[in-house]
Amino acid sequence: MAKHNGRKRCTKANKDMIGRLPNVVLGHILSFLPTKDAVRTSVLSKSWRELWTSLSNFDFDDRMLWPRLSAERQIIFGDFMDRFCYLHNSRENSITKFRLRVNGSYPPSRMSAWISAAIKDNLEELKLWIYTADHVPFPRRIFSCEKLVILDLGYQIDIDLLGVGVHFPCLKVLHLQELSMFDDHASIEKLLAGSPVLEELKIEHEDCESRNVLRICSSSLKRLIIRFPLVAYDEKDPGCRELTLDTPNLELLKLTDLVSEKLNMLQIPYSLVEAALSVAYKHVFTIKVDDYIDMAGQLLRPIMTIVKILRLCETTMRTSPLQMLSDAVHKKLPCVGNLPDFQNLTRLEIEASGNDRWLVLHEILKCSPKLEVFILYKDSTEKTPRWRNPAFVPRCLRSSLKVIEYVGFESELGEIEMAEYFIKNALVLEKMTIEYGWKMIHDFKERVAERLTECRRGSKACRIVFSP
Repeated sequence: MAKHNGRKRCTKANKDMIGRLPNVVLGHILSFLPTKDAVRTSVLSKSWRELWTSLSNFDFDDRMLWPRLSAERQIIFGDFMDRFCYLHNSRENSITKFRLRVNGSYPPSRMSAWISAAIKDNLEELKLWIYTADHVPFPRRIFSCEKLVILDLGYQIDIDLLGVGVHFPCLKVLHLQELSMFDDHASIEKLLAGSPVLEELKIEHEDCESRNVLRICSSSLKRLIIRFPLVAYDEKDPGCRELTLDTPNLELLKLTDLVSEKLNMLQIPYSLVEAALSVAYKHVFTIKVDDYIDMAGQLLRPIMTIVKILRLCETTMRTSPLQMLSDAVHKKLPCVGNLPDFQNLTRLEIEASGNDRWLVLHEILKCSPKLEVFILYKDSTEKTPRWRNPAFVPRCLRSSLKVIEYVGFESELGEIEMAEYFIKNALVLEKMTIEYGWKMIHDFKERVAERLTECRRGSKACRIVFSP
C-alpha cells in the first residue's frame, strides 16, 4: 500500500513539474511535434488550451485528422482555422513556417484570410496547395516579405502582380504548380527579377493552351525543373509556344516540354552537372520536323557535352539529333546527327524504344569514354530487336563502366544478347542488375538467370543480380 501511494505522489509531482514550466519552455517542447499533435495537447488543461497557438511553425491539412472529409468535418476545420486566424491577428508573435493544404469547399475570401494571418514580417517558408473549385485571392503583402526563403504554391491560387512590386531579397526556393499566372509570362519574369538570390525554380503546368512565351532569366539559379506535359491540344489554334532559358549558372536541369515548338538557351551553363531531358515534336507544330530537330540539337548538344549525369527520356530519343543519327545508321547514310564526345559523362539513364534503340545505344556508348553507371529503361509495349555487336568495344566498357541496370527486362532474345555482350566485354564491371518486367513468367526468369549466370565474364568482380 505504501509503495502504491509513493508511485501516486511521484506521478502527481511529475505532472505538477511539467505544469509549472514556463510557457516559453512548453512552447519549445511542442515545436518538436507535428501540428496536429500539438493541437491535441489543448485538451490537457485550461493552461494548455491555447498554448499551441504560440508556435512559429504550422502545418495544416483539412484531412490531417480525418482521411475522408465530410461536410460536418469541413465545418469543424473551417471554424478551427477561423479561430487560429483570430488568435494570430491579435498577437505579436510571428510565424516563420506556414503550410496549408485544402481539399474541401470553403469560401475563397475565408481561405484568403487564413493565409493573411500567417503573413508576418518573420515568415521564412510558405507552402500552399489549394485543391478547391474556386480560385483563392493571394494576399499581395506576401511580395514584400523580406525574410521569405521558400515559397511553394499550387493549384487554385489567384496571383495578381499588376501594379505590385516584388521584393524577395532572401528567396532561394520557388515552386509553382498549376497556377493561372502562367498565362501571363510577364508575371513569371517579374517574380524572378524580384528574387536576386533564387537558387531553385520548379514550374509544373499541364494546361498550356494559353501560354505562348515563357522566359526564365536568372543568373543566381542553380536548379531548374520545368514540366510541361502534353495533355490536350486545340488543333484548330495550337499557337506557337516558346521557351527561352537564360540561366548561365545552372547545376541541375530537369526539362519536360512537350508543348513548345521553340526552345532557346541564350547562355551555355558550363556549371551544369545533371540533366534530365524530355522534348518532342508534335504534328500540330507549325515548324517543320527537320527544323525542330536542328533547333533541339542546338539546345541538347552543349548540355550533353557538359553534364556528368544525364537522363534521356523516350520522347527525346525519338525527336532529337539522336533519332537523326539512328535514321542515318539504319539507312547506311553519312551520319547527319554526329554526336560530340561526352567527356564528363559518368552516369547515363536512357528510356529506349523502337527498332533502332541498339543503334543509338552503340553511338552514345562510343562517345562516353568515362561512363561508370549505365541504366536502360525498356518500354514493355514494344518488341525488342535482335542485338548487333558494334564494330569495336567502346572505350568505357574496357576501362570505366562499373554498374549496369536493365529495367523492364522481358527475356526477349535481343535483350538476352545485349546482356551477354555487356557481361563478356565490360572489363571492370562490378554489378549488373536485371529488373524483370511485370509480364515475366517465373519459369522464364529461372532460365534467363541460369543462362546469364553461366555466361563468361570479362570482369572477375562482376556480380549479376536479378530483381524482383
